[in-house]
Amino acid sequence: MTYNSDYEDETLDLETDLEILREDLIGELRAINQYQEHIDTLEDEEAIHVLEHIRDDEKEHVAQLTKLIQRLDPLQAEMFRKEGL
Repeated sequence: MTYNSDYEDETLDLETDLEILREDLIGELRAINQYQEHIDTLEDEEAIHVLEHIRDDEKEHVAQLTKLIQRLDPLQAEMFRKEGL
C-alpha cells in the first residue's frame, strides 16, 4: 500500500495542469506559424485579412497561456523575469 500526502497529490495535479497548458501553448504557436504561411501564400485580400485577424487572436492566446503558466510555475516566472520578459 502506498501513501500519497495531499501535498504530493497537489504537486502531481499542478504538474499535469502545467503539462496540458504547455501543450496548448505549443499548439497556439504552431497555429500562428501555419496561419502566417497561408497568409504569405494567399492572393485574395479578404482571405488574407481574415487569417491575419485569426493569427493575431492566436498571439493573444499565447500571451494568456504564458501568463497563466508563469502564475502556476514560479521557476518559469523567474526565468522570464531574468530575461526581462
